[in-house]
Amino acid sequence: MLRLIKVLSITMFLVASSEAIVLAQSAATQSQIQKRDPNVCGAAGAACDPAEVQEWKAVGNRLADLSSADLSQYAYACVEHRDWRQECETDPIAVLKRLDIKGY
Repeated sequence: MLRLIKVLSITMFLVASSEAIVLAQSAATQSQIQKRDPNVCGAAGAACDPAEVQEWKAVGNRLADLSSADLSQYAYACVEHRDWRQECETDPIAVLKRLDIKGY
């Protein structure tokens, strides 16, 4: 009988704790959504990138057919490595090769 009471007590504690965690996560998510700037973010606030990264993504889209992941890597690399500017402006594939991204 004591074992049953212990099991029930532990179960009730775990259920109560998990509800508190879910509520805290929901509040944090809602707060993050409200802080997003619709002028910088994509649909529903997804994919918030700094303006400079968005500009390089636009350049990369014009110059090459890249996956979204590779396009993002290219754009962030161009922002970070200003000395790669010439390649960033003309040859996104060369930038990806510098990052050791294969497949192009």
